Amino acid sequence: MSIPPSLGEDVRRVRQARRISQTAFATATGYTQSYVSRVESGEFMPSMKFAEVCDRTFGTGDLFVGQLRRVLDGEYPAWFAPYIDAEQDATAIRDFSTIFITGLLQTEAYARVSLTGGRPNLSARDIDAKVASRLRRREILEGPDPPRVWVVLYEACLRAQVGSPEVMAGQLKHLLDEVRRHHTLTVQVLPYSSAEAGIGVPYVLLDMPEGKPCVFVEGPQGGRPYEGPETVANSAHPYDEIRASSLSPRESVAFISAVRDEHERNAVDQKQLQRQTREATASSGPRVSCPAGTGWFRCGTVRTPLALRCRFP
Repeated sequence: MSIPPSLGEDVRRVRQARRISQTAFATATGYTQSYVSRVESGEFMPSMKFAEVCDRTFGTGDLFVGQLRRVLDGEYPAWFAPYIDAEQDATAIRDFSTIFITGLLQTEAYARVSLTGGRPNLSARDIDAKVASRLRRREILEGPDPPRVWVVLYEACLRAQVGSPEVMAGQLKHLLDEVRRHHTLTVQVLPYSSAEAGIGVPYVLLDMPEGKPCVFVEGPQGGRPYEGPETVANSAHPYDEIRASSLSPRESVAFISAVRDEHERNAVDQKQLQRQTREATASSGPRVSCPAGTGWFRCGTVRTPLALRCRFP
């Protein structure tokens, strides 16, 4: 999912007008050159903090903050906005996902399917905005001081087909790639055989810089954060048990890889079936066959008198 071209292009134009190299700008702002390059090329949606740094470095008032705010306006439901703010500031994130893979690690294709399911009234523009905002959450893993992220996925997250086998294969490949890329990210799988250790709802524990952790629980009507010490403790203890009952990080990588292979095989089978169906449909269409001396020709599976042949030029 790309950002509006003008935003990334404007960052590049202003930077070049100030005669600041991409490397120097990255060093000055604390972001990697790769991050800056992806923002300028329109490949990556920047964070609000990045927009603030741009305005401060370039002396552009609130130009970039205002641009980004207009892009992001209305993308998150009101009940989810507090979590996004907390996630960006958290020093540690512990996530337990039950059906859907956490949004922090989703691909564009997977996010698009999960966001459009059951929402037929969403416009294409709204969908694009929501997908962009979800993908932008990845940036916390790209920063100079990323949080410690621990994700436990119930096996159903890997096997439930969101979209198509091809979408799932791509999602699991991305998951494996992210684990390899980010040393602060750990993913474990809670297998069906250890389901008794899990709980029925997804939730996230966040450790905040000021030392006041919170837990965010999502339900059918939305979600809400809890900050009470007792509530946080009652959520942390089950999480530790879930993590202990899960496959080890190395075993989890092997398990995810195996399930990805299954989705890839299913994707190939599905394409072959679709091709065979198209070929069968094409072969059963109107065609003329008039064996010598029969006086009949075949249209599909119906034998028709030769006298009617003029209807099929």
